[in-house]
Amino acid sequence: MNVKIKKTGIILLLVPLFFACKKQTITTHENLIVDGNTPPPYEGVSTTQINVYVDKLHIDILGLQANNTDLNTFSSYLKQQQLSEAARDSVINVLLAKDEYYDRLFSSLSSRMLESLNKFEIKQEELSYDFIAQYLYSIQDTLNAQIVEVERDKFAFLHDCDSLYRVGAITLNQFYKAFCDNEAYDEINMGSFNFAVSCFENYFFRAPTVDEGENGKKMCDGESVPMLHGDGNSKEDFMNLIINSDEFYQGLVIENYTLFLARKPTSYETFVGTQIVKTGNDLKALKRSILRGDEYAGF
Repeated sequence: MNVKIKKTGIILLLVPLFFACKKQTITTHENLIVDGNTPPPYEGVSTTQINVYVDKLHIDILGLQANNTDLNTFSSYLKQQQLSEAARDSVINVLLAKDEYYDRLFSSLSSRMLESLNKFEIKQEELSYDFIAQYLYSIQDTLNAQIVEVERDKFAFLHDCDSLYRVGAITLNQFYKAFCDNEAYDEINMGSFNFAVSCFENYFFRAPTVDEGENGKKMCDGESVPMLHGDGNSKEDFMNLIINSDEFYQGLVIENYTLFLARKPTSYETFVGTQIVKTGNDLKALKRSILRGDEYAGF
């Protein structure tokens, strides 16, 4: 969001001075050079623009507007540091360390992939599957009870995946996988072919080729086929190939550029962003690279 600041006109008070002395002629010209007199960067950025940037960071990272204390503290800090990238990184890191960041990340993915299924609804699904499993055990149907327990555990994992990711108990890839590896996602994308196509669209932000779509369906149905520089013969293999491929990281770049800049990245930005997020499996590093930029800040 660009904020146009209306500059206040500067009133010059002209006081005519009349001297009785005779006219003097200046016959010398002197260049005065002051050491270290380099104008600071972003000197034309107003406090209002900085406040807008800080508030936008809060909304995009935490899903909340900045309170007055945070707004004043961060804005003053950025202004004192002349809006340096290091200072912007510091502010962004503070926000990325908050629990609300992980809440926001979870709700964003749930909105895109699970029709905004919330934590309460996920817990209810988990409890329902647990009830069914216990009933099946009570009638000695152990095999089906164990099958139901697998689905119950997937909902339990989905419910807790943001917390697990926050403390480093699971990887970025496992966190993203949780949103397609559950019965709710299956119901939204019914059938093996639709499931395969939706994974390409949600993780790679493109449709599969004809061969990718057909092989994805076959793999999910248990047939051994090659795909994405690998091969497999199960739905689990298919999901693992998706979330561990290089194109998964490219998809993260596309996702975040679209989210924060409302545009797709260029080829160069995709290449650089992919290297950033893939190195160390670090989604926060990718987000920082976008959020600290002038394009996002509007400076």
